[in-house]
Amino acid sequence: MITLLTPHFIRHLIIHTICTVTGESYEEVSVLDRVALNTRDWEQVVSRLEATLDIQTGMIISAERSISINALASELHAKLSDIIIT
Repeated sequence: MITLLTPHFIRHLIIHTICTVTGESYEEVSVLDRVALNTRDWEQVVSRLEATLDIQTGMIISAERSISINALASELHAKLSDIIIT
């Protein structure tokens, strides 16, 4: 039986990854919906999430450097669900 990662867990993983890269506290980041990152931090966050979840998002080359934590959690959850189902 395969247990899928929940959107809630993925959201916390995103926040943890942002905090690890930027040095901001969990409390500061967890209350935000949208987070803007500089290019270096963006690449680090995206690379770490892709490596941890073993997926490719295509986000690394995006010109956008701002993410909605909740929207990203939903997108990653859907992508992981598609991989496991197919």
